[in-house]
Amino acid sequence: MNAIDVKGLHKEIGNFEIRDLSLDIPRGYITGLVGDNGAGKSTLINHLIGLLKADRGDVTILGSDDIERDREDLLNRIGLVFAEDNFPEHLSPAKLEKLLTVYFEAWDSTVYHKYLDDFNVPENTRIKRLSTGEKVKLSLAVALSHNAELLILDEPTSNLAPTFRMELLDILQELMIDGEITILFSTHITSDLERIADYIVMIDNGEILFNMEKEALLTAYKKVKGPKDILDDETGELLMGIRENSLGFEAMSNAPDTLRELFGDKVIIERLSVDEVMYFTKNNRRGV
Repeated sequence: MNAIDVKGLHKEIGNFEIRDLSLDIPRGYITGLVGDNGAGKSTLINHLIGLLKADRGDVTILGSDDIERDREDLLNRIGLVFAEDNFPEHLSPAKLEKLLTVYFEAWDSTVYHKYLDDFNVPENTRIKRLSTGEKVKLSLAVALSHNAELLILDEPTSNLAPTFRMELLDILQELMIDGEITILFSTHITSDLERIADYIVMIDNGEILFNMEKEALLTAYKKVKGPKDILDDETGELLMGIRENSLGFEAMSNAPDTLRELFGDKVIIERLSVDEVMYFTKNNRRGV
C-alpha cells in the first residue's frame, strides 16, 4: 500500500507548469525527492498537503482522496518540516506547546521536550530570537512529537550545520526501524539521501524523470569514462548525457557490460553518485 498516490496532476503557475505528473510513495520507506531549485519539488509538496489545488488530477494521501474534507485528521497523521517555519514568533518553544496540544490529539509532551533538549533548542527563548538552524530543529521536534505516520521534509537540512545534519540522518534511520512511518525527504543535498533513502524520485521542470529504488538505480546505471575516438552513432546509443573534456568523455550507461565487451580497458566503469545520475539524466533530456 502506498502512503501517497498522485495521478495525472496538472498545475499552471505563471510560466511554470506541472504536466500530468503521476507518482507513488510506498509506506514504510524513506523516499528522496531531488531536483534543482525551481524544478517543482515544493510545488508538488504543497499539492500533497492541500496548500495548492490542482487544475486537474488526483492526490491520495494516507488513504484520503479529499484533503479538505479530512484536513483535521491528516494534520494529526502528518509531520511537516520546512526550511522556514510559520510558528508565532512572539512565543517560546515552551509556550508554543500549549497551542500544539490543541492541534494534535496524540501530542506527547515528554517526547517534545526530549527532542528540544537533544537538539539544544532553548525552551524559553522567543522563536524570533532563535537562529535559522534552531527554528528548523524546533519544527523537527514538533513533527516528531505527535506520532505522525508520514513525515514530509522540504529542504530541512539546508540551514543546518554538518554535524547536526549527520545527527538528523541518524534520527530518521532510527524512526524507520519499526517500518511503520513513511518519510518523504525533499532536498538538494543528495549525499544525505545516498546514506538513508530507500527510493529516489527526480523531478525536473515539473516532470518526474525517474522513480526507482535507490540501490536498483545505482546498480542499473554506471558512469563510463573513455577516449573521444570511440564515440560514434553506435556507441551513442549506449550512452546518456555525454560530457566531453580535454581528456576524453564521461557519460551514464545502463549497458556497461556491453561497453566493456566492445572496448575492453579503453573504458573505465565506475559507480555513480545520485548527483551524477541527476546531471547525466538532465543532459540526456536536453539531447546531449
